[in-house]
Amino acid sequence: MGLTLATIPLAVTNLSRMQFAVTAITHFLFVTTTIGMLLTTMIFEFMYAYGRGDTEKYGRLTLFFSRIFFFSFGTGVVTGLIMEFQFGMNWSAFTRLMGDVAGVPLAIESMISFFVESTIIGLWRFTWGKLPKRAHAWLGVGMLGASLFSIVWIIAINAFMQNPYGFRLEGGRARLTSLITLLQNPQYRPEFLHVLFAILITGGFLTAGIAAWQILHKHDTSAFKIAVQIGLLIALPAAFLQPAQGDDQGAATAALQPMKFTAIEGRYETEGSPTTGAPWAMAALINEDTHTTKAVSIPNMGTYFGKNTFTGTMPGMNAVAKMYHAKFDKTVAKSYDGQMTYYPPVTLLFWTMHLMVYAGYFFTMFALFATIMLHRRQSAIEDHPKTLRTLGWVLWLPYLTFTEAGTSLALFLMADIFLVTTMIYISHRTVKRGLPQITGDYPEDRTIPDPFAKEAFSHA
Repeated sequence: MGLTLATIPLAVTNLSRMQFAVTAITHFLFVTTTIGMLLTTMIFEFMYAYGRGDTEKYGRLTLFFSRIFFFSFGTGVVTGLIMEFQFGMNWSAFTRLMGDVAGVPLAIESMISFFVESTIIGLWRFTWGKLPKRAHAWLGVGMLGASLFSIVWIIAINAFMQNPYGFRLEGGRARLTSLITLLQNPQYRPEFLHVLFAILITGGFLTAGIAAWQILHKHDTSAFKIAVQIGLLIALPAAFLQPAQGDDQGAATAALQPMKFTAIEGRYETEGSPTTGAPWAMAALINEDTHTTKAVSIPNMGTYFGKNTFTGTMPGMNAVAKMYHAKFDKTVAKSYDGQMTYYPPVTLLFWTMHLMVYAGYFFTMFALFATIMLHRRQSAIEDHPKTLRTLGWVLWLPYLTFTEAGTSLALFLMADIFLVTTMIYISHRTVKRGLPQITGDYPEDRTIPDPFAKEAFSHA
């Protein structure tokens, strides 16, 4: 069975990447806002329905944050519809080959999760004050469950695009073997958890930041003081757990997409040895013309992030590119008018990834500091205007740092920049555990496992 690759000018591909990246980023901004605001809205409504004493302030908070949720949900629907069309228009070859696999979870998300969520949202909105408070609160639980069920299938698609898994070929088209197999993708779990924690961080900081501005402007101070505390209590544990989860996703990326991993590390040459590890660049000046890097580095940490051990060799982009030239030049480069160099925009990927990492640690430290400052009994929240003002300004920061699968701006950029690389892997790699070997006019070593994915990136 052969697979024909059409000749596509690289400029068209780059424009398609940019357009899809902008659409996906815009859509994901509203996805995280929608679910984050829904979570805080449900918390406030349960406090309103099941609390004791004066619970009216919780009712006011529920209605206030629900307005943000409704706006975000409606805008997210519009951007999501545009993104679905772009799957077919921007990546038509990918859709023809893999549409029967990627389309299944997309249809489940649209036909079940979205419709159920929309129905319950209508019930929730138009039965406020008509149903008993406790019954109405449980409608919100249904909304939240439908939203999370939607995330399950969207991340399944994203994980499949990063690591094609759980299909067979029939008549030149991919066919899904089972939904369970799709969810067993090794890329799925780290992506799902990374996105989940990103949603919690976003929802927590957004709730606390909006409430902080309200307190500074003396709007319903007694209610919004509680909102600040609840927002920080949502964001703080997620911020502590996110770095470890990000490390897991980085290790998964190292095994599946070696060029992407070495690019975000800014490493051109192979480094490390059996007794020492490769360094991790904290900051770097990267010359993409000469393929050199001047970096301030931490010894051995580069190997740890790739292999979860402090010793071992980590290949650089030059070695990975050499391997790709040997494997793909006769087919892939031909399909792009011979313009494939296999080197990504290293500076962009390096700094977006590193800024995301540094922002993550800032979230952790600032959330802890703000929680301590604003929960002290000897002083009121409004007595800390500088902390409140900082909360109001940093509420936008999570939006700059969203874990394809995700689920950050940096990783969405990386995912779309590397979409063609993923399609190369779909067409040319021999993948085990449920993936067929695609035969045809391919390099002679098509049946040899990728040495970088198997050996250099193997996990201890």
